Amino acid sequence: MTTQLRQVARWDAWACARHGRELLVLADQLERAYQQLSGTEARLGGWRGPAADRALPRLRLMTVRVSLLAGLLRQAAAAVRAGVQGVADAARLATQPAQSAREAAEVAALAAAVDGRVATRLSAVPAGLSVPLPARSGPPPGSGPAEVTRWWTALPPHLRRLELQRQPASLGALGGLPARARDQANRLQLSRVLRRLRAERDLLLPGGWPWLPAQQARIVVLDGMLAVAEGVERMLASLADRRPCARLLTLDLSGAGRVAIALGDLDRADHIAVVVPGMGADARHGVVGTVRRADQLCHEAARQSVESTAAVAWIGYAAPGWRQVPFPARARVGGRLLAADLDALAAARTADGGEPAHVTVVGHSYGSTVAGAAVRFRPGLADDLVLLGSPGVLAEDVSELGLPGSHVYVGEARLDPVADLGAFGADPGDRGFGATRIRADPGPGISWPDRLAGGDHSRYFDDGSESLRNVARVVVGRGADVTEEG
Repeated sequence: MTTQLRQVARWDAWACARHGRELLVLADQLERAYQQLSGTEARLGGWRGPAADRALPRLRLMTVRVSLLAGLLRQAAAAVRAGVQGVADAARLATQPAQSAREAAEVAALAAAVDGRVATRLSAVPAGLSVPLPARSGPPPGSGPAEVTRWWTALPPHLRRLELQRQPASLGALGGLPARARDQANRLQLSRVLRRLRAERDLLLPGGWPWLPAQQARIVVLDGMLAVAEGVERMLASLADRRPCARLLTLDLSGAGRVAIALGDLDRADHIAVVVPGMGADARHGVVGTVRRADQLCHEAARQSVESTAAVAWIGYAAPGWRQVPFPARARVGGRLLAADLDALAAARTADGGEPAHVTVVGHSYGSTVAGAAVRFRPGLADDLVLLGSPGVLAEDVSELGLPGSHVYVGEARLDPVADLGAFGADPGDRGFGATRIRADPGPGISWPDRLAGGDHSRYFDDGSESLRNVARVVVGRGADVTEEG
């Protein structure tokens, strides 16, 4: 073995990964220090006099430098972490006996390439705080969620704050940002858009209903957008005390609108459930009910496991009404949107050395069709799939969903007429479909007349129900403990 290969054989990929994580821990500590310094600077904003004239600029400079150092450490950590796999591969190959001189040269060339890539990335990190980091207006055009995550985490905290103030609408819709950042951006955008929409409506209605057709049409549009925005505002206010970690992930008022609200710490939770509603649950009419179901699921998950769980109320597609529900077009479009959001969630979670969460998609009614379209479009984005009262998932067999049957769970209550329709492919509740059939009886205290009058289609999330217990077991990774349908 040559001297060069002996050196490569001593490369320690585990130590590289560990030191990369240590750099990220230091960056987190510096970011907390930046937040404290920023708070002190804000509290001293009214200080006046000769001492203030000397102290405040120095405090402001120190605050920015701490922010810059946090950003530099994140960039250095990213450069090291990007090379860990290459270091491990090169070290493994270097420890194996070479079959020929050519093979040894190839291993040496691989090691040199790995070393060169890491060196190039480290060279791009400014060496001192006197070199200001450039403030971009956003990630490069066409960036995917992973690129967005890398751009955001490399920004120093003070530039992140500046970006949030400059363009909250763009950042709130940017897949790949941490949930906390998207929430900050969307809440700021919500307050701004409410002021703008209300002011425009007041201008159009100074003394009564306008007589011009164009103005009347605009009023109708404004009322629809306000209905969604004000509904979200009320929901966030109601969650402020009960769910302080509620995050507004999506706020889109165009067309039918899109809203997603997370309950729990989405950036750190061990388990994440994404609840997809069905017919009629659009952004104007479905936020309250979907958030309630996500909340019930979180409470039951806490009973089933000590590990942390977050749930996303995903009203992220144009849910159909009676006229559109017989057709799968909205499910296919919604599936692509859901897949994109799941992809963004995964990218944000694994940034800065974070661990991926165990993700379960829970689709109810037509929402199960959307969930089926999503996992068929992008297999591997969910660990488990729960289908409740499903009219079909655009598949004839569980193998088409990209998940083994042991990770696809189907709940069909006895008095649910929708569950046996098989309108969009085969009935997933049939034994021949290949999924795991779970018991989905409604909660106690519901009389038979009530069940016969309204059916069981809307009772899968009832507190105390076997259905909710089984869904929560899947969500917290205890799918083996569900009670199966006989």
